This record gives sequence, C-alpha cells and structure tokens, in this order.
Amino acid sequence: MKSMEFTQKLLCRMGEVVHQGQRERGCASLYLDSLGKIFSSQFADQIPKTDGAIHDLKRFLEENSQHSLLNSGLKNRLKLHLDKLDTLSELRDEIHLLKMRYAQAINQYTFSYILPTIDMMIELAQQEQEYTSDLVTAFSNFLQWKERIGMERALGARGFYVFSFRNPDFYDRFVSLVTEQKSYFETFKSLASPQQISVVEDAIDKDDLSALQNINSLLEDNVPAEKIEKYDAESWFALLTRMIDSLREAELKMLEHLVDKEALQPVEAVVSPPNKDGKGKLKHYRQFLESLPTFSMLESKELDEILSFSQIREYKKDKLLFLRDEPATRLYIILEGWVKAYNGLVSGEEAILQMLGKGETLLESAVFLNAPSPISAQVVEQATLLSIPAPVIRQRLQSSPKLALSMLNTVSLRSQRLVHQIELSRLKTVRERVGWFLLRLALNQEGQDGIIHLPYEKSVIASYLDMRPETLSRVLQKFRQDGFEIASDHVKPRDRWALCDFCEVEMAGQCTHAKSEDCPRPELYDIPTLEQI
Repeated sequence: MKSMEFTQKLLCRMGEVVHQGQRERGCASLYLDSLGKIFSSQFADQIPKTDGAIHDLKRFLEENSQHSLLNSGLKNRLKLHLDKLDTLSELRDEIHLLKMRYAQAINQYTFSYILPTIDMMIELAQQEQEYTSDLVTAFSNFLQWKERIGMERALGARGFYVFSFRNPDFYDRFVSLVTEQKSYFETFKSLASPQQISVVEDAIDKDDLSALQNINSLLEDNVPAEKIEKYDAESWFALLTRMIDSLREAELKMLEHLVDKEALQPVEAVVSPPNKDGKGKLKHYRQFLESLPTFSMLESKELDEILSFSQIREYKKDKLLFLRDEPATRLYIILEGWVKAYNGLVSGEEAILQMLGKGETLLESAVFLNAPSPISAQVVEQATLLSIPAPVIRQRLQSSPKLALSMLNTVSLRSQRLVHQIELSRLKTVRERVGWFLLRLALNQEGQDGIIHLPYEKSVIASYLDMRPETLSRVLQKFRQDGFEIASDHVKPRDRWALCDFCEVEMAGQCTHAKSEDCPRPELYDIPTLEQI
C-alpha cells in the first residue's frame, strides 16, 4: 500500500473514532445531567457504534502492520492510545450507575479519548509528504472546529435541560467555547482552498446553520437566559447532531483534496466573524494594551485582529478563574485589580506563587505550549480582565515573528520574577520582605499623598510573603514604631525615602525619583543596561 493511500485510510478510521466518540459524549452528557431520565436508550445504542469504529481502526492497523509507514514515535503513541481506548468500558460503567459527575465525564471523554486522537490525526497528516502543508493546516483547524461544535452540543444540552444558562459561570464558559470555535474556523477559511470551502458549504444545511448562529449571537450579546431557552435539550441535541454529521461528510471529502496544488484564496466565511466589543471597553484600554510588552511591537492592524476575538469582563472578589491541570483555553491580561496564582497543598492549605496586578498576564506559557494550566488562579479584589482564545494566540504566533518575540520576552520576565520570588522567601528577613512589598505597591500606585493602599486582605499578603498573619502584624508594628502610619487598609511611610533601603535594580528603573540628587541609592541605577554595554 502506498504511503498516501495508507495515510488517507488511517485518517478516515481515526476520524470515525472521533466522530462516534463525540456523539457518545453528547449522549452521556444528557443521560448524566437528567440522572438517567432521558437518553438512556440513545447512550446504550451509541456504545456499539463507538466500539465498532475502534475495532475497525485496530483491524486496519493489524492488517497493515507489516508496512512501516508510520514513524516509530507516532506508532508507539497510537498503540498506547488504543490501549487507552479499551478503558472506555470503565467510564461507561460509572456513567450507567450515575457514579460520575457530569463535568468529570465530559472532561474524560474530551481529554483522554477525543483530543488525543485528533492530535495524532493532525500529526499523521503533517508527516505525509505528498500533502500540501497549507491545506493540511486548514484541515487540522477544521477538525478542531468540528470538535468545538461537538463540545457545544454536550454543554448546550445541559444548558437547555437544567437551565444552566442562568448560571453566570456556565454562561461565560459557553461563550468562551463559541469564541474559540469561531477562531478555529477563521483560521480554516484563511488557509482553505476554494474546493475545501465549497465542500463545507455544500455539506451544511443553511437552516441549521442559521439557527445555531442565532443562538450563539444571543449568547455573545449577553441577553437574558429566558430568550435563549426556546429549545429543549433533545431538540438542541438533534440540531447540533445534524450539523456535526454534515461536517463529518465534509471531512471525508476533504481528505481527497489535501494534495490540491492550486493557489489558495480567502473565501467568504460560512460562519460569521467574531463580534467587535460594542461597549467601548477596548477603546478605553487601547492605549494601555499597546504599551504592554506582549503587544508593544505589533502594528495597529495586527493588534486589531487579535483584539477582535477578545472579551473584557469584570470579576468579583473570590471568583475562581481556573484550576491547576485544566486546559489553558484563554490568555488573560489583567486590566484592573489583583489575581493570585496559587497551588493547593496536600494539607489543604494553599501556596501563593504570585500576586498579579495591572498589566500582567496569566497562562502565557501554557497557551504557548498548548499544555494544561500549571497553576490555579483566583481574583482577590474586584478585577477587570481581557481574555483571548488560546487558538488565536497560537495561530498568530506562527505568522507573526514580532508577537512571538514579545511573548518570549513576557515568559522570560515571568521566569525572572519567579526566581526572585524564591529568593525573596528564602534569603530575605521578614522585615525585608514586607518592606520590599510595600515599596513595590508604592511604585505601582504612584499616590500623590504618600499613602500606600493595601489591595487585598492582610492574610493574603502574609501568605504571599511566606509568613503567618501574626508575623506580618508584628513586623508592621515595628514599622509603626519607626514612624509609619499603619491602618487596616493602608500604610503611610514617614517620608518619601523611608522604604528606599528595600529598593532593588528593577524597582529603581520604575522609580520617578531614582536619578534625583536626593536619591539615597544611586548605585542601583548606575548599573549599566544591556544597551549601554
């Protein structure tokens, strides 16, 4: 069997495993969410179809095992993944007995079975030498687009059955999924050949597409949930299933056109582009965003394209943004407020890794690596955050060297700060830690009255500085004895130079008084910069 023929047949079978797994995930979501009241027979009927697709894939690989057409790495990963698929029976048993939570089941289907198969399909297509690289990239984004619609089917069924759209957290997650879905399609259409676009347009029923677009537009416009709930869970499932089945037909036809040598042309989208921010928030923060290291090197048009996919939202105190090991679906930039990055300990306590304020980013390395989040994050004071879908960032990194360099600088700065944080907790005395923290706040706030406002509770400050609250209280008492005014929500130094003993090179670079004749630490800003060496 020739290499390209083998690749196409293998992709076809792997795609069927994904397609049947996506439907089984959707059936399981309704079965679990209704506590077995509906979709019991649909879930049971779907299982042999999924197993049949897996069996067909295994048989094909066994029959062609003598052909060394897969590289060793992919071959070993595929073998391990087939072994993993055998554990589906354990997941199904838990679902049948209603012993598994809805979210847990959806995540296991998605991250243990479906997405790993898609990743290997993309790798397989990329290594086929006869395929055209741009068409393969378009195809890979098509697969990811179809998967996000599959996720929308599973999540939406829940929203319509137990009215989860009335839950703000669920609502936000759903809107984020829709935005992510659109970003994959935008990339697909920018790379696809006219033939690929035609295949998709011919496959999708226009009425179904219009119904889906209407619901997604209502969600993005943040209308009351009652206006969205005109569908019931089963009719929503049927609508999305027709859409996904049509996309599967398009996928099979697209496999025949991955060697198209014609010049690629941008084609009008069959899904509407992301909405612009209608509330003027982006305009308000535009100058600030342009000044950030992540975006400072970009041309205005390039920044506009990225921000067209973004969302700006306000989060109340104690709002949990994400947990460790969750997929990093969005890059966050803090516009106002404070967010703590932390990890839970076995003891039940938490270790605060960083306190992040205005202009700082969250999840940049995880988004860059397409890896799970290494941290948890929670808002500690009311905050305003801008978020950008991870696929948008990853795609732009491939096409924009300036963005890639800026992102590398951002990650490097974060790494340096983490090293400094370790040094702070290991080498500095408790007084030095508190003084450093107060000086950092003073430089960030630039208050004219000399007052340093404490942005979050003292218990959080103590945890961040790796000390107990009572230790922080004793240290602040000593500062009071030195002439500082100490209150529950602010600190006022005795004079403008009172914290200069705690200054460092990085802080000196931020201080507006650093080069004045009265500065008590001239040695810090006399250190030559890289540009001066």
